[in-house]
Amino acid sequence: MSIDWASLGLVAVVTVAATVIIVSIAAGGALMLDRAHARTEAGIDGAAGLVALGWTAIGVAGLVVLYGLYLIVPYFH
Repeated sequence: MSIDWASLGLVAVVTVAATVIIVSIAAGGALMLDRAHARTEAGIDGAAGLVALGWTAIGVAGLVVLYGLYLIVPYFH
């Protein structure tokens, strides 16, 4: 039995990259929601756009995670 180390390395790199991207999108959404909350408390206008973008980013991250689960679980195919 032989291990294809190049393929294993490729899977590891893609996994780490996808994880960083998904977490960055979710963290960006949380940051936008926090900035919108700070603007609201300070009485500055323009928080509605940040709230919409924040929830959109969190939703996109959630959909990417659900798609990943769909790809992993064979019952869904």
